[in-house]
Amino acid sequence: MMGDRGKNDKKISIKINGEKTKFDEDLLVYDWKLGESETAAGEEAKDDGFDWNLPDEEAEPPQEYKKIHYVSGSKKKKKSFINPFQDSVNLVMSLIGAIVVGAVLGFGTLKVITTTDGPAKPAAMLQDNTSAGKTDDQQAVSAVELKDFSTSILQGGVFSTEEAMKAMKDSLASKGLPAAYVEKDGQFFLLLGVSGDLETAKTLGGKLKDQGVDVYAKDFVMGSKGVNASKEEKTFLEKGNALFSAIAQASSSGMTGGTADDATIKTIQSGVKELEGIKVGQDSIASMKKSLVEAGNLAAGMKTPEDAQKVQGELLSYLQLYSGL
Repeated sequence: MMGDRGKNDKKISIKINGEKTKFDEDLLVYDWKLGESETAAGEEAKDDGFDWNLPDEEAEPPQEYKKIHYVSGSKKKKKSFINPFQDSVNLVMSLIGAIVVGAVLGFGTLKVITTTDGPAKPAAMLQDNTSAGKTDDQQAVSAVELKDFSTSILQGGVFSTEEAMKAMKDSLASKGLPAAYVEKDGQFFLLLGVSGDLETAKTLGGKLKDQGVDVYAKDFVMGSKGVNASKEEKTFLEKGNALFSAIAQASSSGMTGGTADDATIKTIQSGVKELEGIKVGQDSIASMKKSLVEAGNLAAGMKTPEDAQKVQGELLSYLQLYSGL
């Protein structure tokens, strides 16, 4: 039997991590019958006198564990600070706000009472309109619409530039001829005389041509326009334009050797007196008033063509100022 073992020896091959490892140790085979007898002998040798006494203890139930949730320090809820004086601060701020508002309202009421205390102002200062400003005498100024203003003129030329027009104007002034200009539709019209009607204007133009001055008699219209003026200034402009025509007729007749009748003189004097009672505040309108009143006074007492020419000069100034409004 042992001989057979020597011939049929077997070897065990084990692979570790995929590598084959060779072992040359002999495989030991034990006789199982011999082991059986050894076990029986061992059982007979046991000491039956020893007893194993184990304590009779009840099985304890497993200890219960509770899950504890930990909160990181960055996520901890911050405790809000409550100012114990917050209510007092709010009360103090409310009181201060109430005092300021009361002071402002009281000052405004006192200002209104102080302003309205005194003699009543003229209706022109109390009118309800869209005020564009106030003149020096505190008259309320608003936008007003002026109607067309027409008159007969002696035109000395039409120029595309102001420089060329002024050069001609200075040249005529050196000859003792009054002149004015009006800008209209992008052009500059040089005016040498005015008249109440076209026929008288043509007669006057013929006289100037005899003096070597080339003029053209025509009717001239300055269209309606809106200006900023007080109520009294508007009244002056409306009445002044009507008086202008009467003075222009008288002075143009005086330039040609004629004289104004008594009715015309009375109309001029009455108109001048009415204009003198009208208050105007704006400088441009005040200058117009001065020129027209002066023309009226000169026309009422003119005796010669030279007097009439002075009247014409004041009327031309009025016309130039009017076109610039």
